[in-house]
Amino acid sequence: MNTREFLINISLAPSKNTLMRNFIFLSVILFLYSCSTSEKTSSSQSTEKPAVKIPEPQTYRATYTMLNDLVHTKLEVKFDWQKMQLNGKATITLHPHFYAQDSLVLNARGMDLHEVSLVNTDGSKTKLAYTYDDLLVRIRLNHTYKSEERFTVFIDYTSKPEDLVPGGSRAITKDKGLYFINADGSNPEKPKQVWTQGETESNSAWFPTIENPQQKMTQEIYITVDTAMTTVSNGLLITSSDNHDGTKTDYWKQSLPAAPYLTMIAAGDFAVIKDKWRNIEVSYYLDKKYAKYGRMIFGNTPEMIEHFSNLLGVNYVWEKYAQVVVYDYVSGAMENTTAVIHGTNMLQDSSDYIDGNYEDYISHELFHHWFGDLVTCESWSNLTLNESFANYAEYLWREYKYGRDDADRENQADQAVYLLVAKSSDPDLVRFDYNDREDVYDGISYNKGGRILHMLRKYVGDDAFFASLKLYLETHMFGAAEAHDLRLAFEKVSGEDLNWFFNEWYFNHGHPVIEINYDWNDSTKTETVTVEQKQDFEKNPLFRIPLRTDIYHEGKVEHKQIVLERAKEIFEWKYNSKPDLINIDGERMLLCEKKDNKSSENYVFQFYHAPLYMDRFESLNKTGSEYEANSPSGKMMEDGLNDRYYNIRMQALKNIGNQLKANKDKLKPVILGLAAHDSAAVVRSQAIKTLGKYFKDDKDVQLAIEEALKDISYNVQASAFKLIAENDQPRALELARTLESSNGGDVLNAIGNLYREEPKDANNAFFLDALGRLRGSERGTLAETYGKFLKKVSVSSWEKGVDELEAAARYSTGYGRRKVMNALEDLSKDIGSKVDDANTKVDDLKKNNSGQNEIDLAKRDADDLSKRLDALKDRIKKLQEKKSQGR
Repeated sequence: MNTREFLINISLAPSKNTLMRNFIFLSVILFLYSCSTSEKTSSSQSTEKPAVKIPEPQTYRATYTMLNDLVHTKLEVKFDWQKMQLNGKATITLHPHFYAQDSLVLNARGMDLHEVSLVNTDGSKTKLAYTYDDLLVRIRLNHTYKSEERFTVFIDYTSKPEDLVPGGSRAITKDKGLYFINADGSNPEKPKQVWTQGETESNSAWFPTIENPQQKMTQEIYITVDTAMTTVSNGLLITSSDNHDGTKTDYWKQSLPAAPYLTMIAAGDFAVIKDKWRNIEVSYYLDKKYAKYGRMIFGNTPEMIEHFSNLLGVNYVWEKYAQVVVYDYVSGAMENTTAVIHGTNMLQDSSDYIDGNYEDYISHELFHHWFGDLVTCESWSNLTLNESFANYAEYLWREYKYGRDDADRENQADQAVYLLVAKSSDPDLVRFDYNDREDVYDGISYNKGGRILHMLRKYVGDDAFFASLKLYLETHMFGAAEAHDLRLAFEKVSGEDLNWFFNEWYFNHGHPVIEINYDWNDSTKTETVTVEQKQDFEKNPLFRIPLRTDIYHEGKVEHKQIVLERAKEIFEWKYNSKPDLINIDGERMLLCEKKDNKSSENYVFQFYHAPLYMDRFESLNKTGSEYEANSPSGKMMEDGLNDRYYNIRMQALKNIGNQLKANKDKLKPVILGLAAHDSAAVVRSQAIKTLGKYFKDDKDVQLAIEEALKDISYNVQASAFKLIAENDQPRALELARTLESSNGGDVLNAIGNLYREEPKDANNAFFLDALGRLRGSERGTLAETYGKFLKKVSVSSWEKGVDELEAAARYSTGYGRRKVMNALEDLSKDIGSKVDDANTKVDDLKKNNSGQNEIDLAKRDADDLSKRLDALKDRIKKLQEKKSQGR
């Protein structure tokens, strides 16, 4: 990562003045006080000095200072595949931001610089003096330029990403900027590719630039590759020229300005599927083996562009929209302007797609083309202006395409992730004190930020929410912004001062912990509702929370607006009779932990009468499996099996046990029907599990389980196979042979678990083949199983297995690679234990005066095992040193 440090400028934007000045003032006062105390002590007769705690300097990540502004970058790049280097020429046009400048500082990480020159108006070049420390190029210009004067520098360089000291984070696992995949063509599992990843500040590893998210530039890139390769970059492909030497040069041009970290290139043997939105090209680049699935995977993209354009009132402005799938990608996906990169998780066949697609990735990266690309966060501290919006786009797309139930389930899942993350770390959403800029790529900026936007939307209303976003986008188009700019847009549209909301949710941390209690007084006809905030107030703020409360009474629902402002709020409402339900936060918009002490009767009423998915889910979940059969709760579970939304049917299946035990004959055909015909694969899978649990010996159920093996869903197939393996191992072994050719990771891992219990050399071929076909975490899971299998088989199988595991580790990345390495290390420990046992046997034979031939034979076996152990340890060590080749 770039280690450039920027000095804090006291003349910061108004939004930051108070914080910084208070900090500086406090630091000075404490410093003066410490000096004064020290002086008095030294002038006294005491030999002991009182302990004075000197405050540590506070980290404050100020917005980068703008000295020079990028205007345009032209790149000419070629690849040295053998060295895994890029030979480039950069022509960069800039002008001083405001103050006159006689020098220029560019980020350029780990390069060889061959020439640094000024490009004169007639096209000639004048060499410029510069210094370079492998991170920054400091260039002395030929004279002092005023803010309106442009100048152009030319740099001839070689990028050497493989020589960089590796860095990265959980969100973006590597930061070398430029990645060669299977550069020498030696890996049959992967195509030969090259691609880039610029966020946060890694593009300076392959071209010189100013890596500041505030910077905006137009660009053109000439990419020279073998004629068999297809390239993709930002903007439009203007020309493709045959160089008549086995190479071609593709010329890509983007005429609209974007931040430097959004620049990308990729090249490989891609299938290209062309689509269209209005008159704009939409295209999908992916592995040719998956070309026939391209429209299945990406086909909703044009409709997404249309929906987001209409919703925001700001049309998609860029020249095209491309998506490219690359191997060994170091992140989930990346919103490079007009050319999004995805990892191979996107490569799905029809069965994979049914079990769960990656449409959230597609909507997320697309929405960045408004929030992140069109308007960029001015600093990484303000990353919420990029990532929170992209996260919330997943909700907006689901809401439009699949309905609010589906969107609210997404909201529920994201909130759960945030609450889990918050247990260990819960910083401010907008934070200026991070250790590393990539620390802000977390469940706070993404999941929490998206939920905060949802709360803001529900508070101001849809019309004001989207009108505010339109104003924000139009005001800062092709520029950069901070969180206060978003607040000002909302205030201008709504007419309300929203500092209270932004101070609570954007510039503070934590979340409310709510407990709700109810009390009906029949004599006074009064319903009393007590709502308490119970978060730790030493660590978290007291929140001001406006909420809509729904009161159900005598067949009607009344909406009341309440505001929580104290730690304990008591609300009283008078009715002729006890209300059927008091539903605090009827919109289910509040980000919080909640203990809602409703009665079982309340929850049953809520299930049938409250309108939202979360109302029904909460009713089933809170009631759980602890209910009496044939009670109203049991009937609720039963009715949940027929709910319109799949996740409610899933929850009902999980909790149906008590009702099922009392009504087997009635419910069996219902669950059989779900197993065979439900539209959601996860429901069919759960129905199979429920049938297997409660109808183990039922012939109809056994037949249904066998039929489920033919389901198009790999997940359903795996659930059925696991049940057969638990109850009829010979039949499972018979079926396994017919399923070994499956591409489903769930299925292959289920077979692997069966073979682990049947450690025969004949089953080794399955593992060798399946490991070569699986990717990512699925391969890692099978590798762990295979390691346990290898502990129990012959030496010949063991040696082939170690070879395959070593190859899997070499060509895997991330979580999958860690799993493979765990398998190898576990196998090493097992062999080490066997070496100890073998040596103990030799010692025992010697003590017992056994025959020399017997001792020699045992000694040979022990030495052989020891050599194998040493060889395995050596291979593991080399893998650990080299890490993933990615090629």
